Parts: sequence; structure tokens; C-alpha cells
Amino acid sequence: MQKPYRGLKKEKTTITSSMKKIANQINQNTNKRREVTDDEIQLSARLKTTLDDIEDLKRHEKNLQQKISKAKEGLAAAERELQDLQPYEPPRDEMTQLTNDIGHKISGINKLKFIRKEKEQQLTQERENLRKCSDRLMQMESKNNKLLQALQRAGAERINEAYSWVQNNKNMFRGEVYGPVLLEVNVQSKTHAGYLESHVPNYIWRSFITQNASDRDLLVRQLKQYGTPILNYTGGNSIMCEPLNITPEMKQLGITSRLDQEFDAPPAVKNVLITQASVDQSYIGTNQADQSADDVVKLGINDLWTPRNHYRWTRSRYGGHLSANVDSIYPSRLFMCDVNVSDIEILQSEKDERTKNVEGMEEALKELQKDQRKLEDEEAEFRKKKEAITDRVRIEKKKREDLQRRVDLRRRTLEDISKEEDVESSTRKLTDRLAKLNDDRFRALLKLKNLLVEAVALKWSYTEKNMASIELDTKIWEMEKDVKKHEKDVAGAAKEYENRKKTTQEHKQVMLKAKQHAESVSMITDDLAKEFEKMATTIEDLELAIQDTESEANSMLFLNQNVLQEYQNRQREIVSISTKLEDDKAEYERCCSEIETTKGKWLPTLRSLVLKINDTFSRNFQEMAVAGEVSLDEHGLDFSQYGILIKVKFRQTGELQVLSAHHQSGGERSVSTILYLVSLQDLTNCPFRVVDEINQGMDPINERKMFQQLVRAASQLNTPQCFLLTPKLLPDLEYSDACSILNIMNGPWIEKPAHAWRGGDSWRSVMGLAGSGN
Repeated sequence: MQKPYRGLKKEKTTITSSMKKIANQINQNTNKRREVTDDEIQLSARLKTTLDDIEDLKRHEKNLQQKISKAKEGLAAAERELQDLQPYEPPRDEMTQLTNDIGHKISGINKLKFIRKEKEQQLTQERENLRKCSDRLMQMESKNNKLLQALQRAGAERINEAYSWVQNNKNMFRGEVYGPVLLEVNVQSKTHAGYLESHVPNYIWRSFITQNASDRDLLVRQLKQYGTPILNYTGGNSIMCEPLNITPEMKQLGITSRLDQEFDAPPAVKNVLITQASVDQSYIGTNQADQSADDVVKLGINDLWTPRNHYRWTRSRYGGHLSANVDSIYPSRLFMCDVNVSDIEILQSEKDERTKNVEGMEEALKELQKDQRKLEDEEAEFRKKKEAITDRVRIEKKKREDLQRRVDLRRRTLEDISKEEDVESSTRKLTDRLAKLNDDRFRALLKLKNLLVEAVALKWSYTEKNMASIELDTKIWEMEKDVKKHEKDVAGAAKEYENRKKTTQEHKQVMLKAKQHAESVSMITDDLAKEFEKMATTIEDLELAIQDTESEANSMLFLNQNVLQEYQNRQREIVSISTKLEDDKAEYERCCSEIETTKGKWLPTLRSLVLKINDTFSRNFQEMAVAGEVSLDEHGLDFSQYGILIKVKFRQTGELQVLSAHHQSGGERSVSTILYLVSLQDLTNCPFRVVDEINQGMDPINERKMFQQLVRAASQLNTPQCFLLTPKLLPDLEYSDACSILNIMNGPWIEKPAHAWRGGDSWRSVMGLAGSGN
């Protein structure tokens, strides 16, 4: 079948090649016919033009004499008109005078423009000075600006830049951002303002307060260059303090209020002052409280402000005794920062003077503009007169030139008419040209006829070849269809053969096993062999024989009543066990449903918590290394296998690997562990956290980065206190105001100093004791 198919394909290729050759000949014939047609069209156009020229010559012959007569009459009339035209002399003296007047006016205008430009520059400079003076005056009179200047004088040199950045980029924050704290607090009383300013640490007044971690991180990055602290508050909008309760005993001692009740601020700002400075634990009293300060501590008050003194009581953790600190009261330097009145008056007088100068300059400019406009109007009038004279001169000159051109044109026209050749000779030339054009057109049409005959023959041959090609395509398609069908049948037969072969092998295996089993029970004797020879040889006959044998065996078993009773008992047991199995399945499904319900309550929360940890861990890890992530290792209902997967990558070319001793070094595992602990800082709910020697084994670069992240995480509001135990720290580390360094003394030399501190003695006595020991 392949041989006829290949023969048809070869014949199809030959016909296709012939068709391409004929198609090329057809295209060449078409191009030739197009060229001949274009030539014939051009010859027809030239023939029509020649006929039109012959008709024009005939009409021209009739009108030639009339044209000559009219041309002579027109020439004589034009010459008479040119002779009758009087010459025109332009007024030169008047033109000179007008030119001089225009020059004088332009010079005056330019002089005024120069003076006006200088005045405008002076006015612009004076207006700029007036604006700057007004801005300075407004800044000195603005409350917020006064407070910012007070913070700047107190040490926050770039607080104005930080405040301006926050105000200009509020659209970048997810929540409300407050700060500096000094601008958010409003105190009515000067006395209470002094109390509050002395009570609250100075770094809080210049701090900014955020309400979510992303805003905090953004401000830490952007305001780090300005040296501005950032505090993060994640509580609600309610005030976290107990209501004010002044008992009769307090009133009797002269206690009137509490420090947190004497100022107004947004809830977040007030809660920060409560948590950071304990303003809700500081009380305010009168002079009477100053006199009875010894009795105030008995009411449980440890901080008291009076008009003259500030009392603080502390109880020693070693000896348990009570000690008091008494400080003098100083007036507020931040809240009551008044601007010098004389400076404001000087600026106000300067502003009034500059305003008068601006008004005077504007009036002078108006006068200069009026003078300039007057000169421009006069200059325009002179220019208008000059242009009128110039237009008249140009019109007279143009009139004479037009008459001269008309005379010259009519003279040339008469000469051209006289020089025209004889009409008869022109007609004879056109007739010869017409005969030649007809001959050329006849030859072109004859060539076009031959090309059309050739084109019809080529088309006929191409159509025959095309029909033969279509017939071959049909035969090839039918043969390809038969070949595919045969190939499919062959594949099906091969597959069926393999299946039958596989089934035969399986039956042979089953037969071999049955034979082995039969031989294991009893060897085949000659009698048994003869009995097997008598048995049926087909599968259907064997199956019938098996059924008959099973029926005989069942009839023999039913003769024993115990067998039937045992069968019935087994049936009842099967039903009972099936019922219990269904109940157990229902109970199992109920338990699974309860487990899924309980899992649906805590698993989304756990996933959300792990996602938060992953966000913080990934962001922190990018600063330390390349990449890291935290994920929840889930195992369906096998909750004992649940866990946290920490994957890290310390090299750009590597991949994320689970944290283990097989993939990471000791230092890399330490970095990953501390970053995971830092990520838990704002999510854990415990009073404090202790980290022991986590920085050991790290290289200095990673240790310094780790310490900066730990400081930043531990300094946030509403996060656990963090203790870092370590035998050493790197030099020049950056600490925040919320960090403290405790040096622990331990060893055989600690006994005597500890004994001295136990009694609550002063530092002088401890030093004396230590000196006597030496």
C-alpha cells in the first residue's frame, strides 16, 4: 500500500511544479498585456489631442484677423493712457520731519521702559522682603512654632524638620500619628505646666507616637537622621487610669487633684504619659499639703507636687525602709515660652514701613505707565501719517508701472500674433501625426489580441493541471485514511494479543498453583489420571460439574442439625457486629466533626499569628542576611506533629533551607533564633523575657545588627521587658532611652558590700566598709 501512495505523491509533486511554471507564464502574459494596454491608452489620448488641435486651428484661422485688429487698438489706447499720466513728486521734507519725530518718541519710550523695569525689580524685592517679614511675624505669633522653638532650645535641634516631614507625609501612614508630644498636650495652669514638665522625662516631649508597627518602622527609618524618638502605642482609645477619687483624708491634708487630670491630650498621648511617666500616680496639693507632707505618705501617695516643693517617697528593696526626696519647683520652660514682645513690635513696624514702600512704588509705576502710554500714542500717530504718505507714493508708482506693463504686454501680443505660422502647414503636420498614431494603435491592438489568445491557452492548461491535482489530493487523502485505519487495527490487534497473552499467563499461573496444591494433598495415581481423562475439557463443562459437586456437598451438610444452628448463630453475630460497626462509624464521624469545629476556631487564629510573625521575621531577616520565612507545619488531625518551620537563606545563590545543624553554622543558627525571638516581642503576653548569651558565636557585623533590632523591638510600648544576659558586648552600640545596662557582681569578694547594702546605709558607708576591708 505504501508503494502506490508514494507514486501518487511523486505525481502530485510533478503536477504542482508544472502548475507553478504555468502560473509564472500567466503572470508574465498579464504584465505584457498591461504594458500593451497602457501604450494603447496613451496612443488614444494623443490621437484625441491631435484631433482637438486640428479643430482649434480651423477656428483660429477664422479669428486671426480680428485678433490682430483688436490688438492694435488695445496697444494704441494703452500708450495714450501712459502719455496722459502726470508725474508724482513725494513730499520729502514732511517725511524727514515725521521720521525725526518718531525717533524722538521711541527714545523717550525706551528710557521710560528702562526706568519702569528698575522700579519693578525694586518693587519685587520689596514685596519679597515684606513676605519674609510677615512670615517671621506669623511664626513668632504661632503657638506650635513657639513650642517647637522651645524644644529646639532644649536640645532637639532638628525637631522642626522632623515635624515638617510628618505633616507633609501623612498620607503614608496607616493610622493616626501624634507628635511631638509637647504639641499634643494642653495645660491651662502655668503652675501645673511646671509640674508636668518636671515630672515627664525630657525625651518624651520630643517623641512621636504611632499606633501600629508599620508606621513605627517607617518613622524610625525616616526620622533617625533627626534624632527623634518614636513610641508605639497599640491600645484602644480609652484612658488607662482609675477615676480621680479624693478622699476626705486627702482633702484634710490639702491634696486637691492628680497630675493626669490637669491637662488635655488625645487618648493615645495621655496613655503614653501614664505608662511611661506614671502621671496618674502623682498628686497635687496646696501649701497645707506642704506643711503636712510627712502624713501624706501614710495615705499610699508616693509622689506629691506643692507650690514650693516636689516630694517623692521610695521604699528600699534591701532593708525595706522609706526614704524621701524633696526638690524645688521650677517654672515651665517649654509650655510657657513667651516670645519677646519688643521683637514682635520691631517686626510689626518693619512690616508697616515696607507696606508703605510697596504702595508708593506701585503708584510711581502707574504714573510711569501713563507717561509711556502717552508717548506710545503720539509715536503711533506720527507713524500713521508717515505710512499714509508712503502708501500714496507706492500707489502712484504702482499705477505707472501697471500702465507700462500693459503697453509692453499688448505690444508683445501683437508681435506674437503676427509671427504665427501658416494654418495650412500646421494642419498638414497634424494630419501626418494622426496617421502615424493610428498605425501605432493598430499594431498595439494586434499584439494585445495575440497575448489574449496566449493567456486563454495558459489558463486552460493551468485548469487541467489543477483538476488533476485535486483528483490526486482526493486519492492521497483516501489512501492516508486507509493507512491510518490499518495502523489503528494493527495497534488494536497487538494490544488484544498482549491482553490475551497476559490472561493466558495468569491462568497458567493459577493452574500451576492449583496443580501444586493438588499434588501437595495427594499424588496423581493411574486411577486418578484416568478419572481426569474422563472429565470435561472445556471451561463451561467444568463450571457445571463444580456447581453439581457443591450442591451435593451442601445437601450432605444439612443432614447435621448442629451445622445449621451454628450457621444461624454466626448470622446473628454478623448482624450484631455490623450494627456496632455502624454505631462506631457514626461516633467516629461525630468526633471528627467536633475536632474539625474546634480546629476551625483556633487554627485560623494560629495561622494569622504565624503570618504576623513571618512578616516581622522576613523584614528583620532582610536587614541581617538574604531572606527568611516562618510557616506553620500542619499534619491534618495528627496535632502532635504540628510545629513551626523556620527557613533561612544566607547566600544569594542558595535556596531557603529549614533551620538545622546540617545546613547552617552555629553563628547562623544564633542569628536566626534571636530574630525569631525578636519577631515574637510584640506578640507575647508575659511580663518579661530572658535571653541568655544568644550573641555568642556571631560575627561582629551580625551581632551589631541583631542588637539594634533587639533594642528597637524591646523599646516598643506594651511589650514585655527583655533581659539580655551576656558576658560581653561590642563597643559603640546604639542604645535608646528605654535601655539600661546592669553590671552583675558575683564572687568571693561580694559578701561585705552585700552586707552593707542590707541595712539600707548610704553609698558613703558602703565605700568606707569596702575601704576598711582593703
